[in-house]
Amino acid sequence: MFAPDKRLLQIVVKMKDIPRAYASVLELLGSHVNLIETVTYTVDDRAIFSGFAEALFPNESTAEIEKVIFESAMVLECEVIEGSNGVLVDTFHKGLETSSGEPLVLFRRRGLVQMFDEIMRVSGSAGEGMLYNVGVAMGISDGSEILRTWKPGFMAQGFETLLSLFSAFGWGVATSNDRSDQWNLKIRMDDCFECSSETRDGHGCEFVKGFLVGSAKTLLVREIKCEELICRFKGGDHCEFHIEAPPAALPAPAPPAQLSA
Repeated sequence: MFAPDKRLLQIVVKMKDIPRAYASVLELLGSHVNLIETVTYTVDDRAIFSGFAEALFPNESTAEIEKVIFESAMVLECEVIEGSNGVLVDTFHKGLETSSGEPLVLFRRRGLVQMFDEIMRVSGSAGEGMLYNVGVAMGISDGSEILRTWKPGFMAQGFETLLSLFSAFGWGVATSNDRSDQWNLKIRMDDCFECSSETRDGHGCEFVKGFLVGSAKTLLVREIKCEELICRFKGGDHCEFHIEAPPAALPAPAPPAQLSA
């Protein structure tokens, strides 16, 4: 976080995971800091509160703020860390991760698209197939991770939940143009990240198409066909993907053969 001329703090509190614990901490902090961004979660039956804040009093030390927080009987541990020169980096959390603990890596959109552009520049037309295959592999991997976390059957109603996931992942704003047939539909993608570059005119969003195929196949347990009908790379003002999937699920994999004695 960067805020010039402000005294920035990171506040991390471990609390009892019971009602009113979070509220008690907020009540104590309210007259000492201006909270900018906060998050709460549970670890090992304990509630964690973490937030960025602007100190309201320039001479109040981090130790004094910690003492204020400990006035709540709900608090087990706390730490207040001060930034420097208007810069505050979260040093408490070591990287991003999914709800199941899978590590995540954060990329800037522009940097990722520039990497795709370089693949196309070096590989020529073969780069399209490369990006598609990488998208399929990532879609299968992400879909498998979701299945380990969520209850089986949560995708039984088709693509609607999947579309919301695409938007949440930052691929673009995905909406279904026609919901009359849940297994045969067109997906409109506004602000698709892959074609935010202007250097690959004439090519399509191969990575996103592959990701749609890989993730949908994994989550829906169906073979998926996907075609990009409209793309900003080809002069459109948005992208549109036509996805087809048979209503019948794929057969379950055969059990491993038993060795005879």
